[in-house]
Amino acid sequence: AGATERTIDGGGLSLLAVPQRADCCSSNTRAMRISLSLLLALSVAPAVSAFLPSPLVSISAPGRPAASSLSSLRCTSESVSKPSRRDLLSTSAIAASLATFPLATTSANAAAAGPKKDDAWWNEKIKSGELSKRAYNVLHNADTERPRTSPLLKENREGVFACAACQTPLFESKTKFDSGTGWPSFYDKLEGVELETGNTWDNVVALRSEVHCVTCGGHLGHVFDDGVIWKVPTGKRYCINGLSLAFQTKA
Repeated sequence: AGATERTIDGGGLSLLAVPQRADCCSSNTRAMRISLSLLLALSVAPAVSAFLPSPLVSISAPGRPAASSLSSLRCTSESVSKPSRRDLLSTSAIAASLATFPLATTSANAAAAGPKKDDAWWNEKIKSGELSKRAYNVLHNADTERPRTSPLLKENREGVFACAACQTPLFESKTKFDSGTGWPSFYDKLEGVELETGNTWDNVVALRSEVHCVTCGGHLGHVFDDGVIWKVPTGKRYCINGLSLAFQTKA
């Protein structure tokens, strides 16, 4: 999968509409991130308003005809103001500051994840046939598999989803749910999953955190704080590449 597919990892949900992330941030950090998102949205509003029609002046009461028909609706020049140079410059400045905004963390399990195994170890996994080239690209190169291609989407047996590279237990089957995004989804993790917090774009702008295998460092997918949409108990959605997983039935 290429860069385009990676951008839709997570089902393509709204970035600003959902409060982010995993259990790696304190409430102060979460509030700061949401405030920055709102500040950015408000700063962009003047520029966006130039392209939007003016609000409706008259609205009919229930059961009564409107004072004017839809054909008479128009956008008046008086109701729309073009963005000033100051508006555009302030928007650019805020966007630039977000790109370098440092992310705080309070969780010991949220240390920046990095490679745990060297290239020789990963190459041996391919030579031995333990990993396919596609699984290698996802786990080692952080690629994203195409949505709706994993057979694990239909795996409903009782068991554990382990790392496809090192067999570290990652997710229990009882936490798996159908998110409709095209990737296996879970609402909770085991200790074998660690969170990446060093990516400013993911953590602050995209409102997600990359997740890795704690043993080998393999890329698994991302976690979002939009689980409330599916009414899952933790409020989290771990969106995982099926190629990163190996299902183990319960003995």
